[in-house]
Amino acid sequence: MLGNTELCTKIHTMLSRFSFLIFLGALFSTPAQAQMERTMYQVFEVDSMKTITLDIADIYDLHTWAGSAIMIETNIQLSNATPEILDFLIKEGRYDVRMDTLAPGEVKISTKIRDRKKIKTPAGECTEIPEAKVFVPDTFFWEDNKITIRRKEEKE
Repeated sequence: MLGNTELCTKIHTMLSRFSFLIFLGALFSTPAQAQMERTMYQVFEVDSMKTITLDIADIYDLHTWAGSAIMIETNIQLSNATPEILDFLIKEGRYDVRMDTLAPGEVKISTKIRDRKKIKTPAGECTEIPEAKVFVPDTFFWEDNKITIRRKEEKE
């Protein structure tokens, strides 16, 4: 038969282990805020254009391709949010770009929503990283500022 002291020690040890297991279970059962990623594409016909000006709010790189249009591939990474929030932001047009005519043969491709307010949820503020790749037809070249794109002169 165990004495009171030994019994109390065994009960205390069992409760400590049980509490530790409950703590581990609670730690790993909380939903983790995953990082979501989505890629969207927009295409702009530039057949008759001579000059294109870019005014894109996101980080972007320029690439040459054999296509006849400008294609913008926007990759959005969003963390601390739900997939529904990312879907809403995309449907709202938060990452859309548009093409406006400046003059005959000149267009401007720009971000539709430039003033992007911070995304706040009950869980806190979301981290948002939109990055774009601009695919430019190989009949064009861009200047060092990566803002002005011009059609190459045709050789006769």
